Amino acid sequence: MKANKAFCAVLSILTAAGILSSCGTSNGDGDTSQGGNNKKGVTLSYAASRTWVNRNSTVDDELNQKFTDETGNQIDFQISPDDQYANVLQTKLSTGEVPDIFMTGSGVGAQIYKPDKYFADLSDQEWVNRYADYAKKITQIDGKTVGFMTWCVDGYAILYNPETYAKYNLSVPTNYAEFEQVCKTLMDNGITPVYETGKELWHWAAFFGQVGPLACKNYDGDLYADLNSNKVKFADIPELEEYLADMKKAYDAGYLGENSLSNTWDSAYEAMASGKYAGILVYESWQTELAEKYPDCGAENWEMYPVPFAGNNMYSPSASAIMRVAYKDSERLDVVKEFFDFLAEPENLQLYYDNNPALQPNPSFSDIAARPTKGGETFVANAAGGAGEDINSSILYWNDQLAGSGIQEMLMGTKTPIEVLQALDADRQKMFDATEE
Repeated sequence: MKANKAFCAVLSILTAAGILSSCGTSNGDGDTSQGGNNKKGVTLSYAASRTWVNRNSTVDDELNQKFTDETGNQIDFQISPDDQYANVLQTKLSTGEVPDIFMTGSGVGAQIYKPDKYFADLSDQEWVNRYADYAKKITQIDGKTVGFMTWCVDGYAILYNPETYAKYNLSVPTNYAEFEQVCKTLMDNGITPVYETGKELWHWAAFFGQVGPLACKNYDGDLYADLNSNKVKFADIPELEEYLADMKKAYDAGYLGENSLSNTWDSAYEAMASGKYAGILVYESWQTELAEKYPDCGAENWEMYPVPFAGNNMYSPSASAIMRVAYKDSERLDVVKEFFDFLAEPENLQLYYDNNPALQPNPSFSDIAARPTKGGETFVANAAGGAGEDINSSILYWNDQLAGSGIQEMLMGTKTPIEVLQALDADRQKMFDATEE
């Protein structure tokens, strides 16, 4: 996390922007009224995390400008760094400076933002009928559609160059012992086995979340249901502790690279194109982004396998994705709906997905053609244990930032694996206690 002083400075700027946008904008006739339909000259405040918009393109800005050109209404992006967004949004909600539009994870993760209080019911919107089945499911809370989603659901796994593995007669590892042998061979030949973008807290959380399906498979009962009803704790689940212990061993052995705690997500493209690294934990379509940036590296032909820590051999797609929420008490709610209708127009949806290759394997809308990747296909093929949803998107009161910081502390030797799990349990208990009051 940034220092409190820096956080407060960012928060002040964002809050000020929210206040300004809530005051309305003249429509050219001096009328700043927010009443009526088809309002002109309105500014919509729109809060988002940095990597959720304009992903490797400026398509969100382009669509916002197109909307302004067609309607006269403005979009005021309020962008926060990834590691600050959740806290900034929570502060906005609690202080009454609620944006007209804000982005959140869908599924159970959205519960932390009090949907009953803040989320508009969008069930009657035309575009809901065009959702893919998974999008219909994960944008609903208590039977109501509460999110406009133009995203993708896929999973995280180790993306690797099969030519590198073949050169050294390596096979896809299915447990930690096999992974260790692969890594030793690669390091003996001057290749770092995995490039870890460990400055990003969320990425450590994504790494950890892949053990969820294995833990569920081995559990006597419905593990996620018992976690979400507070009947069982993370610290009670042996696979989670073993997985973290294997992560620590891999880090200590150098398998995740010398600078794994300082590498950024943005630096991964150049690193993986360099040939100095054999693999990286990414989502299924990341290879498409890499191939576009560095077409000579052949990334479109790379393959994937499950993270084999704790013997994990399962496909672990997310149970949620990022969605846009309309603030239910916004004075500009009808304009927000107009904006969502605009984004859902087939021409605009296609433009959005064409400029977001990472979201193309499994689009939220059924009328957008899916473009599976080689990585995704081989991830499934290498998952001999079956499939199940990851932890991160399936558990109430999951906190990526806390999980990531706890894992960083574990890697640096100031926490044990069980202490990481206990800290997550303690944080979730506070939320359970708060909801009971």
